[in-house]
Amino acid sequence: MQSIRKLLVLPGSCTSLGGTTVSILSLIKGFEQCGASEKLRVLVQSGTLMEDYLRQAGKGFCLQLIQAEDHLQFIKRAFRWVSEQPRDWPLLMENSATRQTLAAIVLATPSLRLSGRPVYYFFRDLTGSYNPLGNLVRKFAFACLAPGAICNSQFTAKQIQNSLVSKIQGVIHPSLDPQQFDRRPASVPPPPNLQPILCSGARVMLTPSRITQPGQVNDKNLRSLLPVLAHLKATGHHYHGVVIGQDSSPAQLQTRALLDRAKHLGIADRFTVLPPTFAIQDYYKYADVAITLAPREPFGRTVVEAIACGIPVVGSKTGGIGEILHNFAPEWTVDPNDSVAAATAIVRIAADPNTPNILAQGRRWIETHCSTVDYGRRIMEITGLNSTCASPVRRTVEVPGV
Repeated sequence: MQSIRKLLVLPGSCTSLGGTTVSILSLIKGFEQCGASEKLRVLVQSGTLMEDYLRQAGKGFCLQLIQAEDHLQFIKRAFRWVSEQPRDWPLLMENSATRQTLAAIVLATPSLRLSGRPVYYFFRDLTGSYNPLGNLVRKFAFACLAPGAICNSQFTAKQIQNSLVSKIQGVIHPSLDPQQFDRRPASVPPPPNLQPILCSGARVMLTPSRITQPGQVNDKNLRSLLPVLAHLKATGHHYHGVVIGQDSSPAQLQTRALLDRAKHLGIADRFTVLPPTFAIQDYYKYADVAITLAPREPFGRTVVEAIACGIPVVGSKTGGIGEILHNFAPEWTVDPNDSVAAATAIVRIAADPNTPNILAQGRRWIETHCSTVDYGRRIMEITGLNSTCASPVRRTVEVPGV
């Protein structure tokens, strides 16, 4: 009896809680809701945060655990495992091209190409480097691999088309679980590390984000949050900035730099950095506003999560964040480096009687464009899992402005 064709998913990182991790969970849920759970296999490094995250969500049934001592070894062994599977099972690489893994991808490419296995790559970031040599290696790797490209936004598609790939197979906004992110009142008490802030009477300005070094291609621009808080304080508005995210720098140097800067600006008592959490929705429930000022964010999951929970968002007018907000709240966008404009927007949104109407428009946009069912269905369509053909016909998506 012929086995069921499966989509093999290879994540770029198994050790950090970010957009890729959450999107893979959404992909699994989408396949489940489409009645296609048996068509998915997610490769995961054993004993990592991703395994814990997916198992806690009850999705261990679709995992293929790969024993490895580090991420590079995981990628190499994952490619080896993939090569042992039926050749008509498509491979979806989820943001897998990093500085550490590019060589492994290049070495695996001849086997992938000769096998005829359909290969797709989901670009969840711009996959670029400020190092010219790094960009050259990336161009070489993608020229050899020649994957079907899927992007999370028109912004991402415009950035990678022609620089890394020539054709885009689809632009699919990451999906959102409406049962996890909703506007119903919180059913649990505030997280313990948020309670002292709430008891102080401060309004919570929330920023879920990885804590990265400034100047990267996808710079999170967290340093711009501090002048915003300083301006709010100077104008008599009591807000407390809360950043929630992972800091992978040695000895958490990036977190310490933010805290030192907050102390210098006289707002150390109004700024807190918290570790990443699986239950980020519990923090949205108690926030008054979300703020995300990354200038080149590829999509901006924070925006859709906050809006779904009924929390307004002040966001960068550029990149994927601006792309999303311009669909229903262009007036909530600001220059990512204009702290006065961001602070002014926060105060204006809190006082604007039209804010609930804008939030309602935002939720309708999310329901239409970030459906879990549609996410799973579109991935199956692009990768050919809904077809009996081993080699699905590739369709090219026109990207405006390119």
